[in-house]
Amino acid sequence: MIDDRLLGHWERERAARDQLRNSLPASWRNDPRPDMDVVRELYIEAMLRIKHADEEPSIRSIAIGDDDR
Repeated sequence: MIDDRLLGHWERERAARDQLRNSLPASWRNDPRPDMDVVRELYIEAMLRIKHADEEPSIRSIAIGDDDR
């Protein structure tokens, strides 16, 4: 038996990532530098996190340098 409860979520996340990739400027998409693919994926993940944070206000963003003391 295959558990497909997360399939819809995975498909939506995949489509959102593809849409963000396609919306990047051509200079980013075609940049030949070896580490640019990592930069692109980090940017896409950051944009998705921002989008999800806006959709779910119960998730608190933590700023760099936050201190829990």
